[in-house]
This record gives sequence, C-alpha cells and structure tokens, in this order.
Amino acid sequence: METLPISAESFKVRFIGAGKMVESIARGVVASGMLPPNRNSTAVHSNLNRRQVFESFGVNVFSSSEEVVKESDVVIFSVKPQVGMVWSRSVRKGDA
Repeated sequence: METLPISAESFKVRFIGAGKMVESIARGVVASGMLPPNRNSTAVHSNLNRRQVFESFGVNVFSSSEEVVKESDVVIFSVKPQVGMVWSRSVRKGDA
C-alpha cells in the first residue's frame, strides 16, 4: 500500500461523534488556527442542539457519518463503544 503525503492546504479532519469531547477538540483546532473551521466536520443524528453548537463556530455538520468519512484525511472516532464496534466492522468491510 502506497502512502502519500497530505497537503497542509487541504488537510481535513472528520469526527465520528458529536459529543462534548469532539466539541472540545474541534474548538481547539479552530481556535489555534491549525485548521480553518470548514476543514473540520462531524455528523449529528439525533440531538439537533449539537448541530447548532458545531455550526456556531463554523464546523461542517452532516446528517450521516458516511458523509463525514468521504474525502477525509483523518477520521477521529469519539463514540460509545457499541457504536464504535459497528463502525469498525463496516470500515473493515469497506461499507463506510
């Protein structure tokens, strides 16, 4: 498997999960200037208040985790263990 460098000008971080931990990491990345808000993304499935929180500091919010994973350079999982197990299986199968 060939490894290619990731361009700093287009580097994208995506989060699976939209809880307080992801919020803290995303806020820190944005506040530090490491990445602009539009290169951070997450998905909100049920709690629409979480959508508003992320949108308030410019992070892209999708409706599905599958959308988050597309065109990502780094995916950070921050979910409950049972959700992580489902996702890890689908990633291994290539479904995500």
